[in-house]
Amino acid sequence: MDAKEFGRKLKEIRKEKKITLLDLKAKTGYSDSYLSQIENGYKDLPKPALLRKLAIGLDVSPIYLMNLAGYSDSYIDMEYDLVKSEGNNTKYLNEMRDINVTLPCTEEIKTEFGEPTIRELSDDELRRRVFDLHDLLNMEVDLYYKNASLTDEKRKKVRTILELIFE
Repeated sequence: MDAKEFGRKLKEIRKEKKITLLDLKAKTGYSDSYLSQIENGYKDLPKPALLRKLAIGLDVSPIYLMNLAGYSDSYIDMEYDLVKSEGNNTKYLNEMRDINVTLPCTEEIKTEFGEPTIRELSDDELRRRVFDLHDLLNMEVDLYYKNASLTDEKRKKVRTILELIFE
């Protein structure tokens, strides 16, 4: 993306959020005339430090602006680590990303004759179970609360409390 195209998109974001150049000036510390020059493509693509300030001022992810400015994925990964370590932009760290998690994909059920058998869970059932507290507490997987592993005794207490609340 070139500077003119980036500036046009930046202006579009600012206007969608109903933020004036003077508002952005107050939030970033950069003059409104300098910001206008960026929006009109008269300045080079902003450096990461300026993009971070613009992101905060516009209430968007700094990583989003870095993507718009054409920074490479490896550079953006470093930026993500920096934003994470600074801790002042935590809401931007809630962007979606895929991770690999191993879950039990079968369950033991009883047949109509009372005999135990194993059935495979569908992908939809697995997705639901990842966010179902009852299923999570009953799975044989490590669960944590504030970085401390839940023991069997603590799981039982949590189940009891949830049953009292919801049943």
